[in-house]
Amino acid sequence: MKPYLFAVGVVLMLSFSLAGLVWTAAMALRRLFPECWRLGPLTALAIGTTLLVILITVLSWSVPPGGGVA
Repeated sequence: MKPYLFAVGVVLMLSFSLAGLVWTAAMALRRLFPECWRLGPLTALAIGTTLLVILITVLSWSVPPGGGVA
């Protein structure tokens, strides 16, 4: 597989993951705090981005170190 094709696939996967996380956070905020929805979209974006960074960190810790295993 070409490296640029793999990179495009990773970028698409991360963008769809971010969209899903932001949508879920927005729906949860809308249900929990319906009266103060003024900063809701910005808060949902912050929550989604933070969760995506946490997800990437946890997944990168789960990958074994490269090389040395032969």
